[in-house]
Amino acid sequence: MKFLVIIFSSLCLSTPLFAKQPPKQVPKRLYEQFTMGEKVPVLNWYFNDSGSKGQPTRFTKKLIGQYLNLIKNKQSGYYGGNLDNWLYEALEKYPIDGKEVGIIGSVLPFYECVVLAYGGKPITIEYNKIISEDSRITTYTVEEFNKNPRKFDVILSISSIEHDGLGRYGDPINPNGDLEFMKKAKTLLKKGGHMILAVPVGRDALVWNAHRIYGKLRFPLLIKEWNLIDSFGFSESDFTERALGHYEHQPILYLESKN
Repeated sequence: MKFLVIIFSSLCLSTPLFAKQPPKQVPKRLYEQFTMGEKVPVLNWYFNDSGSKGQPTRFTKKLIGQYLNLIKNKQSGYYGGNLDNWLYEALEKYPIDGKEVGIIGSVLPFYECVVLAYGGKPITIEYNKIISEDSRITTYTVEEFNKNPRKFDVILSISSIEHDGLGRYGDPINPNGDLEFMKKAKTLLKKGGHMILAVPVGRDALVWNAHRIYGKLRFPLLIKEWNLIDSFGFSESDFTERALGHYEHQPILYLESKN
């Protein structure tokens, strides 16, 4: 399960292959691209979370209240571990009070509540319709957002981009879906805006079709057009010291567009 589901695959520069359900193996004609010339090992862990697109998601007052209480006490949400603690540290160092924060996809409002707790204005964009019982949380479908696009002070993406282009969540199969989104994200920021990003960092791996893990090869490509201003929990030793396939380590990266 993931809280943030990348939603701008349809806006990327190319979408090479669509599938009614995610393929159980890396498509042969895209294997070289997915593995960066067979330099990235492929592990297997298959999901089909494309699900039903008909029913709206509801952010209830009860659930929002529960999450706000967790965050008030500096407790973690779904992911546990250090990820949320690092996020709290980042938001204390780089305040979002009064800022519009674009949350790129959501199925549970935990990170919307994080934004609220730190004084920001959460604006969520998702494939499916979201009904929020809290007027402080603004939501758009992709279609609604495309008709009336806007820019944000901050983009928040937690454990999401690593899935983009793998088809797990019904997104188009695209070897560079993650990289294309990082380019697209720049256009969604106001001048001087920042991106707060968390992805699995370790030894390079493609875990089909669950996620990517970013190491020495792909991590530089992911942030190629961004300046890494600060990080929380990140060390370059992560690229070599963690076991192959270890995905739980997701440091917080504080990024600024290079131009």
